[in-house]
Amino acid sequence: MIIDFHVHGKISRSYPFNKEQFLLAIEEAKEYGLDSLVITEHFNADNFLECYDFLKSNYNLIKDYFNVNGFKIFYGMEVTTKQNLDILFIAKPYLILNLRKEIFINMKDDEYIDINTLFKLNISDEVLIILAHPYRNHIEFPKLERYIIEKIDALELNSKDIYKYGMEEMQRKVSDFSKKFKLPITSGSDTHYFIQISTAKNILNKNCETVKEIKEEIKNGACGIKFSEDLKIRVKCAIIIKKLICKK
Repeated sequence: MIIDFHVHGKISRSYPFNKEQFLLAIEEAKEYGLDSLVITEHFNADNFLECYDFLKSNYNLIKDYFNVNGFKIFYGMEVTTKQNLDILFIAKPYLILNLRKEIFINMKDDEYIDINTLFKLNISDEVLIILAHPYRNHIEFPKLERYIIEKIDALELNSKDIYKYGMEEMQRKVSDFSKKFKLPITSGSDTHYFIQISTAKNILNKNCETVKEIKEEIKNGACGIKFSEDLKIRVKCAIIIKKLICKK
């Protein structure tokens, strides 16, 4: 099973969901060898439910994924914390929607939720938790409580960071963190525009149908990662196109 764990359903938080572009992204993913992906829209995106409603209305939910013409779409969200860290939560859709409600209830004065408050919420063991692009905005990683580290399932090596900082630097930093806390590494394309999709791939030994199965594969070291040779040009093009579209 080949999956991208970090894909946004919209080109930006404020931009409307575009079903044609979404389906085009799936076709692009297939061409690059993916057979599944995870929608991890920003939790505070305008009309967050548009993508979910589209999937729910048009495709069957089989176990934990939507079957889009034989292609698996798992569901999740990206949560930004007060500490400027981004966390990917991936699970059954109803668990994601319930967790999102809890986050808004526990936010203060429209600030992002404190990471300690976030991880004290009732988060199901079925949820896959990935620390996204951990070094994007930090020279040194901020100190986290041990109980938070223990709840994180994996660290992400992100296509945008590789484009911006280089593979060698990002791989070294994430690898050092991984060894220190004995956390596995996954990859994510961080796609907002379809040409960026699958620049990062996760290769699982098992054809998973549930998030629990995916968690077990990652935990057991059965998740390989691979980056596209054309990563830099595809990420660069996606960034430029996003800026042009969102300025209109």
